[in-house]
Amino acid sequence: MKNQLAVSLNCPSCGGDIFSSESGVIVNCRYCGSTLCIENDGGFNTAAFKNKLDKDSALEIVQNWWKKGLKARDLKSVATITESYPIHLPFWHIETRTAGWICGYEEFQATDSEGNNHIEKIYREEMIFDGTHFSEMACDPSDLGIQSLQNFNGELYFEDIGQIPSLDLIVDEYEAIEHAKTDAISRSRASTNISKITFEKLHSLIHKKSMIYYPIWIVRYTYQNYAYFVTIDGITGQVLSGRAPRDPLYQSLAVTLGTSAGGLTSAGGIISSISYQSEVGIAGVILGLIILGITYLFFQHRSEVIKGDFKERLSLSVSEIDPDDASEEVIV
Repeated sequence: MKNQLAVSLNCPSCGGDIFSSESGVIVNCRYCGSTLCIENDGGFNTAAFKNKLDKDSALEIVQNWWKKGLKARDLKSVATITESYPIHLPFWHIETRTAGWICGYEEFQATDSEGNNHIEKIYREEMIFDGTHFSEMACDPSDLGIQSLQNFNGELYFEDIGQIPSLDLIVDEYEAIEHAKTDAISRSRASTNISKITFEKLHSLIHKKSMIYYPIWIVRYTYQNYAYFVTIDGITGQVLSGRAPRDPLYQSLAVTLGTSAGGLTSAGGIISSISYQSEVGIAGVILGLIILGITYLFFQHRSEVIKGDFKERLSLSVSEIDPDDASEEVIV
């Protein structure tokens, strides 16, 4: 068993003695029952995980990723890898404890015995006592598509952390704590599934906080004079983020199907509008024009397959979600 520092404090509510064998934990006063968070002034723990992948393994993972989804089929033979290197990126890892109450109601439509419709309310109250893990990149991600960690386990790196290649910190401890508390309360609120909240009293306390230097491989490559990249988890070998060109064949098929669907929908809407003077026909015309507009944008610009946590922004490309990752988002 590891040696731990024992501390003795007084409860701010009743003055009773409080004993704890570990700093940064939540304890209950045995006299008045108050819940307290004990936190030292030493800040946070710092740890670095050892990189488990070599260069050949990282490149093999990239080539396997190229084969998946709607990426260009000739990536393996045409793409040129320009650089590949490992780096330790700093992440905040904060454990929180959230407690409190949320009250509110749900609305639904009901029908009485006479067939009349009316709105009924079901009132609910939920007690919250949750523990959450929050992580956030502490440096500038430089558009790498990585915002947080999914894995918190790894072999510790016992050499001088200052000698590890990394990036400068831009998110300090206090910012990370505020983000963690906000995230914890949002998760607790969402877990109740109460649509109409009338009362809420939640408290989020920091249980543990640490800085983790996590190994990540960055592989950059070019394809037909365009630059792309892939990032790989240096412990699990999972592709975290990346960009890749989409296959022109799939793009052509999508354009053909989109144009046909848009044209047929518009034509059907026009015929329906003329023959029956129906609003459905007008809606069909509008829907067809929307399909044609999306198809034009899809065809006009170079398209990419995107994987990762990228912020929405204006771009010169129409992008597509990589089907292998449900957490990806479209960037337009």
